[in-house]
Amino acid sequence: MTNPTPRKRGPRTTGDARESIVIAARALFMEYGVERVSARRIASTADVDPSLVRYYFNSTEALLEEALKIPEDLSAAFNGIGDVPIEERGAAFLSACLDLWEHPMGITIMHWLTFASERDSVAYRHLIGMMTEGIRLALPDSVSADELAMRTGLINSVTVGLGIARYVWKFEPLASLSREQILASHGPAVQRYLAEPLPF
Repeated sequence: MTNPTPRKRGPRTTGDARESIVIAARALFMEYGVERVSARRIASTADVDPSLVRYYFNSTEALLEEALKIPEDLSAAFNGIGDVPIEERGAAFLSACLDLWEHPMGITIMHWLTFASERDSVAYRHLIGMMTEGIRLALPDSVSADELAMRTGLINSVTVGLGIARYVWKFEPLASLSREQILASHGPAVQRYLAEPLPF
């Protein structure tokens, strides 16, 4: 009796090769830019067979998406922001940003954002898209398309500026302020741009 055709199986490996690939790709993307990093280089850094990079991720874009994915416990705060009373959303949104920035993955994203705008348009567009979506979830449903762009820009000017100054450049005394002080100093500005009439 002829044996049936063996079932095709993916490459074998030991350990968590997929996670090793993501960690290596994230570090290389940040240092050199997405367009300057090959699958072979990622595999070498991750110490896995090059075929595994394509096995787990069929494109650079898919790997970039995974490398920048925010952990679920952090993204949940942004996803639930629409359930917070509108008058409390500024503080809630800023608090979620602080949670993200104080997480190892979040500070990696913040460092990446600081340099990606000059070196890597792919990563930069992806990061900006993530931030815009987070702000959109916090804005009232009644905000028009024109106001959405303006309010998003104004909120980013507060939150991204704060994140870079506090966590990347570590400006003092900003870097040493307590969480409560940061919420008190910057929360009202975020709230104003989220829900109050624009000044122009």
